[in-house]
Amino acid sequence: MFNTYTWNLYLDAGGKKLVEFFEENYSKNLSPTYVEKISKLHRSFCPSKKINDLLKEELDDFVEFLSRNYYFFEYGRYTIESGLKYFHKFLYADNNINEKLAFDDFSSYLSYYTTLLSYELPDLFIPYYFKCNFNILEKIFAEFDISLPEIPNKSDYKGRFFYYGEICKSLLEFKQENDLTSYELIAFLYDFAPKYVGGIDSYIIKDLPNPSAAYLIGAGKDDIFLSNDMDNITPWQCSPDIKVGDKVLMYVKYPISAIDSIWTSVSIGFIDPFFYYYRCTYISNAEKIEKLTLNELKEDEVFKNLPIVRKNMQGLNGVELLPSAYNHLLEIKNLDFPRLEYFSMNDSQDFQSEKDVENKLIKPFLARLGYSETDYVQQLYIKVGNNNHLLIPDFVINPKTKSASESCDFIIEAKFSINSMKELEKARIQVRSYAKILDAKYVLIASKESIWVFGSSDDYKKDFISFTWEVLENEDDFYQIYKYIGKYWI
Repeated sequence: MFNTYTWNLYLDAGGKKLVEFFEENYSKNLSPTYVEKISKLHRSFCPSKKINDLLKEELDDFVEFLSRNYYFFEYGRYTIESGLKYFHKFLYADNNINEKLAFDDFSSYLSYYTTLLSYELPDLFIPYYFKCNFNILEKIFAEFDISLPEIPNKSDYKGRFFYYGEICKSLLEFKQENDLTSYELIAFLYDFAPKYVGGIDSYIIKDLPNPSAAYLIGAGKDDIFLSNDMDNITPWQCSPDIKVGDKVLMYVKYPISAIDSIWTSVSIGFIDPFFYYYRCTYISNAEKIEKLTLNELKEDEVFKNLPIVRKNMQGLNGVELLPSAYNHLLEIKNLDFPRLEYFSMNDSQDFQSEKDVENKLIKPFLARLGYSETDYVQQLYIKVGNNNHLLIPDFVINPKTKSASESCDFIIEAKFSINSMKELEKARIQVRSYAKILDAKYVLIASKESIWVFGSSDDYKKDFISFTWEVLENEDDFYQIYKYIGKYWI
């Protein structure tokens, strides 16, 4: 919720000068000084140097475009819809470019085009500087109760183009409701709000957990987002199911045709409708390894049977690698990386990793309790202490994540296997710390063997219900849990 008191404090603490700066350097004559200011603000919520460089290049190009005294729009009255249709037709339809190529162009020069639209039609459009950072925009919309339109499907390229107009509509409504000027809205969107939700630290995790899965991604040898700097943080196309700490194997295509490095996901996966590849995560901690070539993959007894290898590594971005295959790679290359836990006995092939526990046991269990996927968040993290952030449980049910109050109904921590009281106690201590932060009524620990329920009434010290998954198939036994955490009971 937008708090006028907090906003006024911001204005009095320097925000007014920024608003005046935007009015002077954006509306009257968009200047190189504006470009520098936006680039500086952008670095507070985007960790990728390459994305920041591209933003600056696009805005520099736009400043040069303005120097030609050329206006894109003809004189007339426009709405958001008609303005975007005119823009789309002028750039793409008249040039017989298909929607996929048109969106590729729009997403590649997103900062340039949206600045152009907002500069010429400032009452309708807002410059969009969240390239590969739709996750931050989502946080801002959620924090300030701004309506987020439904995201189009990946293949709906035209819908994704016009989705920019839907975002503008929501922001203009927010602007009117809170009596903001156009320049206050820019200051809000690119300074006040990103800092309020935590900036980079709200989604980039430094204290990384052990990996729960491994994924394949691909790049060309000269890809501008590749770097030999292991601390470089960059966005990449990957599965939206990827978690913080998961490993990412970089396959470099022609002329190398080999896996040459292993990266780590430092954010959870998310959908970004303005990112051409749609599915995004941030990766870092690149470590070069001895190359594992395509020919070696095809000859290896383990890798040669993988569908992605049989397809010559085509369409590999975000393909999950079997735990056994990932561990095999570490062994044949003699790499001292954490292995993925999985169960390899023939009679337990259905459960090979912690992720299987989540997808095959916990998610169906939550559905049986009445919860849909919109009722819980996986890998939620919150602010703790002095601007530090903590990754918290695998499942947070009915989270309330406003800055002033973080709470939830219950949380679930997934473990691949728990075979002793010592392992259960270790998990309980971990999940108890999460529960106290979120003021959870209950916490659950779930492994492939059983599920345990702890309550806040005794500070989550002893489980008061525990069942094996087989026993929970009995309706009477399931009811014993349902009456505490069922959607319509809690």
